[in-house]
Amino acid sequence: MLWGSWCLLWVPLSILLHELGHWSAAVWLGFPDPVLHYSSISHGDIASWPPWAQGVVGLAGPTVTVIITLFACSWLGRRRDARWAFALSVSAASRFAVGVPYTAVNAVVLLMGGRLRPPAFDEHKAATALGWSGDAGLAFTSLLLVATLTWVAVKLPRGERTAAWAGLVGGTALGWVLWMKVLGPVLLA
Repeated sequence: MLWGSWCLLWVPLSILLHELGHWSAAVWLGFPDPVLHYSSISHGDIASWPPWAQGVVGLAGPTVTVIITLFACSWLGRRRDARWAFALSVSAASRFAVGVPYTAVNAVVLLMGGRLRPPAFDEHKAATALGWSGDAGLAFTSLLLVATLTWVAVKLPRGERTAAWAGLVGGTALGWVLWMKVLGPVLLA
C-alpha cells in the first residue's frame, strides 16, 4: 500500500513538471502566449518559428523527465530504504512507456525493409525538428525506461519485491488515471 501511495503522489507531479518543462522553454524562447494544459501546452501558431526552437520546446519536457528519473535512480544508489525514490523512479520513467511498443515494432519493421509512420511523441517530434533521428530519440527514452526498471528491480529489498512491484505498478497506473481524468482537467483544463 505504501509503495502505491508514493506513486499516487509522484505520477501527477512528474507529469506536471514534464509539461512545465515544455511551457518554460516556450516562454524562454518567446513563443506567443504559451498555455499550460494538464497533458500538453499550446503555444499559438508556431509554423513561422525555426525548427530548432520547436525542437527545444519539444525536448524540454522529456529532458525534465530524464533528470527526475536519473535523480531518483542515483538516490537509490546510495539508499535502498528510500521508498519514495523507488516510486519516483518508476513514476517519472513511466512517461516513456508509450514509446516502447512503437520502438520495438519499428525496429522489426526496419529490419524487414519497411518504415512505420512517424508517431506524435514528444521525443520523436523534437529530435526530428532538431535534425536528429526521431527513432533514436524514442529508442533512447525506451532504453531509459528499461534501464530504470532494471535498476529498481536490483535495488528493491529482498522479501518485499512482490509487494513493491504490485504497489509501484498499481500506484503508477492509478496515478495516471488520477491525473488524466480527475486532477489534471480540474487544475489545468
